[in-house]
Amino acid sequence: MKDFPWKILTTECILISILLVFCATQKKETFDQVIMQSQQQMVGGHYQKALDHYIVACEKNPEDKLLLENYLMTVKRIKQTGDMALEAENFALAEKIYSVLLKNYSHFKKFDPSLSFTKNSLSITLRNCRISLSERQSRQYLDADEFEKAINSYRVRYLEYPNDPVLLTNLINIILDLKFLAEIAITKEDFLSTGRIYCALLKNYKYFNKFYKSLSLPKKFLDEGLNNCRLQLTKKGLEHYRKGNLADAIIVWKGILKFDPDNQQIKKAIETATTQLKNLRKKEIQ
Repeated sequence: MKDFPWKILTTECILISILLVFCATQKKETFDQVIMQSQQQMVGGHYQKALDHYIVACEKNPEDKLLLENYLMTVKRIKQTGDMALEAENFALAEKIYSVLLKNYSHFKKFDPSLSFTKNSLSITLRNCRISLSERQSRQYLDADEFEKAINSYRVRYLEYPNDPVLLTNLINIILDLKFLAEIAITKEDFLSTGRIYCALLKNYKYFNKFYKSLSLPKKFLDEGLNNCRLQLTKKGLEHYRKGNLADAIIVWKGILKFDPDNQQIKKAIETATTQLKNLRKKEIQ
């Protein structure tokens, strides 16, 4: 009977050991799962979700050094991916990554004060990415004759960074390019392109009016120019219509709707000409 307490103690130790092993195994499985899930999100380009797995795990296990080390390694890996994207001038990807890092900075910063980047450096790099991305998108739209989209690309960034010298220079250059393209189009009597450019400029007038005025593009000039384009295209359509060239008249008038979509008079003219053209083709078939 003297051995009984020792047997109980031994049994308890064994049970505790089993429990500790079980807990350690369960903890390791959870830890491995966090790493695996985070890596999967990284590979898929879901950087916020990759961090979310660690954020949740760290809240549950704030003292787990190995977990924190892997968390911070993931943060550094994401930052490195952003830096590589920026170097390759993949501004869209870089902007996405730096946005995620800046959003979560306060969380992972408290675990490692020796990170190689700061909140301020992230903000500056993110701003540069966004400005570069706006410039690239704007130029691409301009090359595709998407005039409104070309200038719209700067609207959000200008409201966000109204005093950035690089952005202001790029914005003024886009406005000057649109002005130049309008002047060229007028000399060629391309009133459709001119009208679309003036329309794009007018839609952004309240945002960029101080630049327009300094570049000799006041609102009155743009309004008068747009009205002239509308008048010239209306007359050209009427000339085709009177000559019986109904299809050509419709094409010209539809051009007006590209910069004056609510013009009811032109819509009615198109409707009338379209009906007449259908009736004419029916007679030709008969």
